[in-house]
Amino acid sequence: MNKKTYDVIRITTAAVLGGIVSISIARSNYIIPLIAMVTAFAIIISTKKKVTGVIDDERDYHVAGNAARWTVSIFAILSAFGSIFLMSMRSSDPAYELLGSMFAYSACFVLFLQSALFYYFANKSDGKIKTDDKN
Repeated sequence: MNKKTYDVIRITTAAVLGGIVSISIARSNYIIPLIAMVTAFAIIISTKKKVTGVIDDERDYHVAGNAARWTVSIFAILSAFGSIFLMSMRSSDPAYELLGSMFAYSACFVLFLQSALFYYFANKSDGKIKTDDKN
């Protein structure tokens, strides 16, 4: 199987999964989306193993890293401003305080997770994490 066929299968699987999940959630059925997600994951993994040729290269990983870094930065900034704005509006509706807190905590969680993963990958060496620079 070539990369183009793999991409078509991957996009079709994602579209079908989106339809199944949205219809199931609208009908208050939460088991079918879980089964559909596991099935879609299995389909994508099994077809990826059958691809002959290069699926992605170092440039793709570099671009993905830059996109992830910018995404985290923009999300943190927008969440902080959104949190401040919503907290300032709590006098008009107390629900804004809850939404503002959710934005603030989600931004903190994303930044914490990004820091932890950065530390892990920066110190990863042959499957082991270095705890100091003496090794």
